[in-house]
Amino acid sequence: MDIQRVSGAVFGAAAADAVGASFEGMMPDDSRMPEMAGGGQFSLAAGEVTDDTLMMLALLETYAEAGCFSRELFFSRMIQTIRVRGKTFGNTTRTLAALVEQGCFPEAAALVVHRLFGSRTNGSVMRTLPIGLTAPSKAAAQAEARRVSSFTHADSEAADACAAVSSAVYSLLHGASKEEVLEAVPAKYLEGELWPSVDALESTRCAFCIFCDAEDYRDAVARACRLGGDTDTIGAVVGGMYGAYQGIDAVPSEWREMLDVKDRLTAAVKKIWG
Repeated sequence: MDIQRVSGAVFGAAAADAVGASFEGMMPDDSRMPEMAGGGQFSLAAGEVTDDTLMMLALLETYAEAGCFSRELFFSRMIQTIRVRGKTFGNTTRTLAALVEQGCFPEAAALVVHRLFGSRTNGSVMRTLPIGLTAPSKAAAQAEARRVSSFTHADSEAADACAAVSSAVYSLLHGASKEEVLEAVPAKYLEGELWPSVDALESTRCAFCIFCDAEDYRDAVARACRLGGDTDTIGAVVGGMYGAYQGIDAVPSEWREMLDVKDRLTAAVKKIWG
């Protein structure tokens, strides 16, 4: 296992999330020059991450502790995270966590949330990175991504998006070229106008198209931020892919050092991959 690519993936996702959070919900701006400055609609401190990284960490730490996906452990971590750092979480995740905490089965809770709010959102896509990093094969990554997505998102588009991202991360981690990865990406993520919304299909399309066009990690993050809309999630997804592609050195060291969760990221990677 290439630990440089693993570290690049997790730090790449977290750093892009923290940078992108400054511009979430804004209009497009091609002159935007992103830095890790904090602020934004949640008034975050510089280096503070959002629910994108916190959910990814909940899943990563689940693998670190259990050695595989544990639904009980993951939901426990998700609920605790929302209690302690819930300000960036949306109604969908909050409602689902509350239902599970009150004793509702996860499958039933996911259906309730789907009927209340819809679940064709990118909440499961934002956290799917660890599946591509830990899976024993590309096929296993796709199957696991769909299964884990379904516990919170009943919509098939969310599952499709998770499978596509996890598959790409697996391939990048194991040395595939950008061209090889993009050849395997379903056409719906590479064609059409870019709308940087919270929709699972639309945000994943933005991430893959940026991955296709960007010159390097920093350029990918800048492109995500310039799109506006859901900049932190799109940034986190493409940042994780670019980190897996180019390794930890591609992620600016000053951004890595500023992350408020850098110690947790390092500990989880060390526990899983030694």
